[in-house]
Amino acid sequence: GAFALVILVGVLVTVVLARQGAATQLSHFMMGNQMVRPGDLQDVLAEYYRREGSWQDADAYLDQLVLAASGGGMMGGMMGGMMGVWDSRIRVVDDTGRVVADSEGPPGGEVVPELMARGWPIEVGDQQVGTLLIDGALMTMTESQSASLLAGMTQAVLTAGLVAGLLALVLAVLLVRQITRPVNALSQTARRIAKGDLSARAPVNGEDELGELARVFNQMATALQMQESLRRRLMADIAHELRTPLSAIQGTVEAMEDGVFPLTPENLAPIREQTQMLARLVEDLRLLAHAEAGQLSLERQPVDLAELAAQQVKSLTPLAQQKGVRLELELVPDLGAIQGDAQRLGQVLGNLIRNGLAHTPAGGRVLVRVDDLGHQVRITVADTGEGIAPEDLPHIFDRFYRGDRARNRETGGSGLGLAIVKQLVEAHGGQITVESKAGQGAVFTVLLPRA
Repeated sequence: GAFALVILVGVLVTVVLARQGAATQLSHFMMGNQMVRPGDLQDVLAEYYRREGSWQDADAYLDQLVLAASGGGMMGGMMGGMMGVWDSRIRVVDDTGRVVADSEGPPGGEVVPELMARGWPIEVGDQQVGTLLIDGALMTMTESQSASLLAGMTQAVLTAGLVAGLLALVLAVLLVRQITRPVNALSQTARRIAKGDLSARAPVNGEDELGELARVFNQMATALQMQESLRRRLMADIAHELRTPLSAIQGTVEAMEDGVFPLTPENLAPIREQTQMLARLVEDLRLLAHAEAGQLSLERQPVDLAELAAQQVKSLTPLAQQKGVRLELELVPDLGAIQGDAQRLGQVLGNLIRNGLAHTPAGGRVLVRVDDLGHQVRITVADTGEGIAPEDLPHIFDRFYRGDRARNRETGGSGLGLAIVKQLVEAHGGQITVESKAGQGAVFTVLLPRA
């Protein structure tokens, strides 16, 4: 409908403009070539007859008109635009057919009726008193002929416009089908995804904008499918993480109720440990939700990363000794301070160190190093563990992602630690990367701006 309306308006505008242009050009052509307007000459001759009452001396008057048309005499200004002096013959014939004026010789003789029928009548009142004959090379065009010519040109332009409009409409329909086909396919795919079928993909045809749109859409669908898979895994993992401590708490409480376990601090200690683990899991989820929503507040102040790293290494050394892993720290002198949240940065260091200890076997080593890069400070945590599989490396910082589900359950990981680290680092305007090969350990690198 919209295409048809645009085409119709375009055709009408074209016809109107073409007609106006043709009329203007025709007028200019007639004036530029000094074309005779027989109607004007008829009026002049009729006025002469009305004034004289006959055609007496009409031949001399016609000679004056011819001279005036060529620009001579006092009538040149009035007649110059009326007729051109070419090799043309102008004759005036009275009502009996006798020639009373001739621009190329003396009057006389008679004109056959057939020739008079092709002339222009000279009328005074309602009576025809003569006929104007123009022949030879003089170009003539009456008002009716001009109107007829313009009407013909308008009809031709209108016909051409309608044909062009019809062709344009056909092409528009084909073009719309070509455009709407992939759009409809994309819409159908979107509806399938909206209904929960995240495996649906839009067909990609060509390298144009629609093809690029389909590719981007499919990338989005793939990301949604992956996030949904991660969400399902998260639900399963959280259910597992919650089931174990809740079962332990429930069993201990029921044993105390049945009198199997006495209500002593030793028997209450496991309950306290399990509730602490549940509290940590809930806090991790809350922190990650706030960070991803951009609602994490940072209390920025000067932070000595060397001291902060030393504190984290000291606090986690007992865990490393328990696992039989060497935990080492390397610092550069005069590191200076950066602007940041000491608690959050401590959480970054703690999570990275715990991650390294969790995946490093006994006899291995976890090295923490802090370097000065001028406007930045670099924190490196390298371990000699089993490393990260290539297929897991691109997703290692995704929320809820756990490369080896069984292994992470053994180490107590919920898949939130590295996602939290990434969010906290980016909240400080920094960036984090990881390098690893399976069986060769992993190296996590954090770059933090000083200001």
